[in-house]
Amino acid sequence: MTRISLAGAPVLLTGASSGIGRALAIELAGRGALLAIAARRKDALDDVADAAPGPVRPLVLEADLSRPGAAGELAGRALDALGPVRILINNAGAALVAAQGEAGDGDAARALFETNFWSPLALTRALLPTMRDGAVVNVTSTVQALPVPVLGHYGASKAALAHATRTLRNELRGTGITVLEVVPGATDTAARDVGLLPWRDRPMRMPPPVSPESAARAIVRAIERGERRRVHPFPSLLPLESPAIGRLFAALVTRRLSLSPAAAGRTSPGRGPAGPRG
Repeated sequence: MTRISLAGAPVLLTGASSGIGRALAIELAGRGALLAIAARRKDALDDVADAAPGPVRPLVLEADLSRPGAAGELAGRALDALGPVRILINNAGAALVAAQGEAGDGDAARALFETNFWSPLALTRALLPTMRDGAVVNVTSTVQALPVPVLGHYGASKAALAHATRTLRNELRGTGITVLEVVPGATDTAARDVGLLPWRDRPMRMPPPVSPESAARAIVRAIERGERRRVHPFPSLLPLESPAIGRLFAALVTRRLSLSPAAAGRTSPGRGPAGPRG
């Protein structure tokens, strides 16, 4: 594994306005990274930049990555401001709590895939040519291995990104560029989909979530060590390595859900079980 120093490293972080992204911005700034932070809400980004430690205030780049073409524009602005980006962290994400029979390929579903899948690929394509001994970091989710009803769009988008991440790692073998998949499990953020699911009475009891700060520290350590994958918290590795466990968990959840069209058609602008990142 190739170790990466964050001190003075130009970093573009998307989805930095809240949750894991906000905690990551604070942690990266504290390690001395030359940081550009992106999200939809400029006021929230300004708050993050004001709270960030270090001698250089993070650069704020407002961007709505659910819009086709926005990722390419963001990459251009980041290159103009930072020069060659050494580390790209694709953390922005969107969630959709809706049955596939209702959401289909509608606007909300397409916006989700634009944010969760196409934008990371677009940013990677735009920034790779100038990247030297750096890292591409893609944030996926344990939901990629959990076929839970009404989270199908979200889980499919994260599974697609996970597959693309593994493939990119093979494509970049020998180039000196690290490709890291970050797989968050339950994280204590503002919009966890466990509360948005159409439960019959009350939500199932889940393991206690970890803090965004804990997740951010784990991610930064993985970047510095040149790791290929970091799952946090560690027990979330189980459904990834043993798919039968994921299917069993999804079956248990399914029995507790009310799957009428009215209950299953709700949407969330956040990113899923770890909260909003956009």
